[in-house]
Amino acid sequence: MSLGREDLIHSLAKSMGMGDAQKAKYTAGKYNADTGSIFSNGHVINKQTIEQSRLYFLNQYRKLASKDDEGAKDLAAIYEVAFEAINMMVESRKPDSPQ
Repeated sequence: MSLGREDLIHSLAKSMGMGDAQKAKYTAGKYNADTGSIFSNGHVINKQTIEQSRLYFLNQYRKLASKDDEGAKDLAAIYEVAFEAINMMVESRKPDSPQ
């Protein structure tokens, strides 16, 4: 069974004395506007998965926002933040339209 690239890097780091500390590091994600992908923690999230996430959060928001329950409304606000954040990220890759 072959090791994945990340496992190989971590194995090499461990053999050089870094231990498991290197594996615990978190790297902030970066959005590539040219490809529409997110690069996070050593893997790529493609634009299809990003769009599925956007739709998921939108649907969850719609389900909960209409309920007459404070807990549901609070959760709806969290979904709305996620949905809007994805929209802002994706919109940042579109060229500005003339005003």
